[in-house]
Amino acid sequence: MGPIRTGFTKEKDEAKACRMLAGQLQSKEAKLNLVFFSRAYDAHEMSHGLNEFFGSKTMACSTAGEISSSGFIDNGMVGFSLQGDEFEVDIIQIQDLRSDTSILGLKDQFENIQIKHQQKLKDGKTFAVLLVDGLAGKEEELVGLIDDILKGTPLIGGSASDQLEFESTLVYSEGELKDNVASLAIVTTTLPFHIFKDQHFCETDNRFAITAATPATRTVQEIEGTPAGEFYANILGLELSDLNPAVFSKNPVMLKVGSDYFVRSIQKMNPDLSLTFYCAIDNGIVLRMANQKHLFESTNNLFHEIDNKLGADKHCLIFECILRKLEILQLSPVEKQNMVNLYKDNNAVGFHTFGEQFGGVHINQTLTGVAFGTRIKN
Repeated sequence: MGPIRTGFTKEKDEAKACRMLAGQLQSKEAKLNLVFFSRAYDAHEMSHGLNEFFGSKTMACSTAGEISSSGFIDNGMVGFSLQGDEFEVDIIQIQDLRSDTSILGLKDQFENIQIKHQQKLKDGKTFAVLLVDGLAGKEEELVGLIDDILKGTPLIGGSASDQLEFESTLVYSEGELKDNVASLAIVTTTLPFHIFKDQHFCETDNRFAITAATPATRTVQEIEGTPAGEFYANILGLELSDLNPAVFSKNPVMLKVGSDYFVRSIQKMNPDLSLTFYCAIDNGIVLRMANQKHLFESTNNLFHEIDNKLGADKHCLIFECILRKLEILQLSPVEKQNMVNLYKDNNAVGFHTFGEQFGGVHINQTLTGVAFGTRIKN
């Protein structure tokens, strides 16, 4: 059946859903199972199902929506499995993200895994996949430290989510679903693959500085000495009552990191008119309003680039920001279906996140992932 298998189910019962998805993925034979599930499922029952039908070769997390081979689904489960001798995979569990000791020993673990993988797959190349609690607020620190340890090994991933509830996001670790943890897979393969990112925004000349912020909670109290929500609404020509996730999804801000600009998306406005972000934010930094490019065109161009590298017969594991999903849902019925068909036509499976990882950076409002070609060409 090939080295990549995908599946999905909308079954409501946790045990039945896990059994059905495991059958589609041939989970017991997989080198790695990736499972993304709705927070509507009971966490305790889902942990039992993951243990019984998937086991230790599994990474899993809760979502803000699932992306399946049939399009977007909600309140379901999707899966993506790596099969066969083309892969070697090891999973590193990272506990207690809020502790400074959470990554002790990670460097030694990674180096030992590298040696083992190189011995088994001498012609293989390596990348890493990270799933992390999306409400712990530790992605930037964690991703930066992991990137230093990986020493050039590509890293992609997504932050676990829970629709737009912002209450509890879960990652599968040591046999149970937990918060405040992360799971890191080191994948070596002889298949051709390509790590990618699509960001359909560019910076404008409209600049402003944060004048009061609480970095620990990613919250901005003031921009240019004005309550943050009020300043943001004024820029957009809106009333405070108009601000909502749909507005935030269309109007993010951007921060310069090195020579590139990255999106910094707003999660919510608080009762005191402060703004909470999905990414790290700090007092004194200068932001720019973003200019939106055409979403379908940008994503379509991305998949064409992947086709040029790997061929059209490919599978894509994707991590897409919840705010991109909200943008898609606001499109006309025809435009929305075109976007969904684009993912289906390119065998793209994954989940909607509270943030994405790409290299050493935690980002927002992007599509990141890895695409696999079928076989190495002779």
